[in-house]
Amino acid sequence: MLTVITKQIVPSSILQSFGKNRTNLINGILWIRSISKIPPGIVGKNKRALPAHMYKPKPRWETGDIDPYPNFDATKILRPGFENSEELKTADDLVKRVFTLEYATRAEIQQYYSDYLVKAVQRHPLDQSSYERISRRNVVGKLQTIRNFLLNKLMHADYDVYEWLKKVLRIEHAPENPFITQLDHNDRELERMRLQQQARDAVQVKKDELKLRFAAEKGKFAKEKESLLCEIQRGLEDLRIEIAKHNETRRQRARTIVE
Repeated sequence: MLTVITKQIVPSSILQSFGKNRTNLINGILWIRSISKIPPGIVGKNKRALPAHMYKPKPRWETGDIDPYPNFDATKILRPGFENSEELKTADDLVKRVFTLEYATRAEIQQYYSDYLVKAVQRHPLDQSSYERISRRNVVGKLQTIRNFLLNKLMHADYDVYEWLKKVLRIEHAPENPFITQLDHNDRELERMRLQQQARDAVQVKKDELKLRFAAEKGKFAKEKESLLCEIQRGLEDLRIEIAKHNETRRQRARTIVE
């Protein structure tokens, strides 16, 4: 016969040697627990302990690829969408320069950089779902997130240096407002919101027109109201006189009958 104590198998003969005395039995159990390799805890249960290493993910600004932008000549690279233009191949150099990255927006430069990184790891032009292609496509977004985070930190730390850095790097940065939540709406929601705003504007125009018309007719309505009240007042006075005359006639007839 075997007895399980603190997850350790102990022969029952050891327990019988302690005798039937309850105190000796408890002392024996404590002695068995002290010589066992299980850490001290509740007898008969496993003691919960934290793991040796707790996983802690890094912040978003410390992850991802943080390589700098490549050193390319913005005056010789066409903007995305104009690379295969037949007209620009035979156009003048000044005309070509207008369609280069020198006069492109920040979004177009990021689009070119993203395409540049994808083509560097793309094994085939039709490769659209490989892990290399997807990871390099997300690099620009991560760089922009890191840059915006650091610019926000710099803006709160030293605003003069923040303005100087924007001027030197020729970048536009809209500071984040922690009290406003930015919502991204799709085309259908934007169209619905636009139609709702048009309906509200139409209702407001009708209200303004009615207010102007009522304001113009207010004087005329006041005069008509005053004349109508005067007519009603005169009619009530005439009615009281006629009623008084009728009552007087009835009293006279009653007296004549009584006499």
